[in-house]
Amino acid sequence: MGVVTGSIVVNARAATVLDILLNLEAYPTWQGGIDRIDVKEVDDQGRPTLTQWHVRAMGHRATHAVRYEYPEREAFEYHLVESEVLTKYDFSCAVTTNDDGTSEVTLSQELGIKWKMPERILDKHAKKGINSMLTALKEKVDQRS
Repeated sequence: MGVVTGSIVVNARAATVLDILLNLEAYPTWQGGIDRIDVKEVDDQGRPTLTQWHVRAMGHRATHAVRYEYPEREAFEYHLVESEVLTKYDFSCAVTTNDDGTSEVTLSQELGIKWKMPERILDKHAKKGINSMLTALKEKVDQRS
């Protein structure tokens, strides 16, 4: 599968957006397909570094562990540690605050699964997931306003 990317502009500063995106325990309340996320380890700033996700996707339930990294102040990424169904799960998020107080959020992900599936179908599901997350994020930000 190739890298799938999507962006959206939201009415919040980067810090607010990152607060929402890094509050993993709240994901099931606003992000479909996620039953729960367990934070196993955090860094010295309280940000998640190792998590276990319990999800539903493409007719399957799965659990996978991902490790978070923070390459820049207003960005994070995570990579697969282990999974029942995935062979690859690379995700990145970058948030840029604009002069007008809005922020552009850019998400990218690359997935690999343990069974055969045409790449175009996997890409379609990945793009749907990115777009769904961006739409839900915008709604979550708007609720805070």
